[in-house]
Amino acid sequence: MKTIIIQARMNSKRLPGKVMKDLCGKPLISHVITRAKKSKFIDQVIVATSVEDIDDPIAALCGSEGVKCYRGSLDNVLERYANAARESKATTIVRITADCPLIDPLVIDECIGSFEASGGADYISNVHPKLRTFPRGFDVEVFSLGALEKAEREATDAYDKEHVTPFILENKNGNFTLGATVNAKDA
Repeated sequence: MKTIIIQARMNSKRLPGKVMKDLCGKPLISHVITRAKKSKFIDQVIVATSVEDIDDPIAALCGSEGVKCYRGSLDNVLERYANAARESKATTIVRITADCPLIDPLVIDECIGSFEASGGADYISNVHPKLRTFPRGFDVEVFSLGALEKAEREATDAYDKEHVTPFILENKNGNFTLGATVNAKDA
């Protein structure tokens, strides 16, 4: 099952509460959810937030938006993602952050298509530092449940646990097959 998991929290250090800030009459995260739901290749959208009281507004919004909300560790976002994926029976995970209100469903689908056409890659994204051709705010990462669970088991650095995919993207143990989606105009 292809699942978009939107990472959201209220305790941003740079702009606290940003995912619930008003943007054209709706919370910022509402725009992200609406646009993610427009992907033609996904089966479900889930928001992954923390169990902390500060994130209660995110959980409440999910109910009004008709999306599942998984609540887990505030600091171990890698574990939160893995648990959300397992609970939702995801096999392919599409990672999007809640502060990208212009995320393009066509870019999401392009990344999913690249993942499916890769012949077994563990991870495909349009955010690879050396191959980035999409502007920031259009960031999409697609990876298998197996890769996510391997990262969850093997990652020991707090940074890797807080940011979900660096362990995979940096291929720290040489266990992952990686790929990139590049903007066709830049290819």
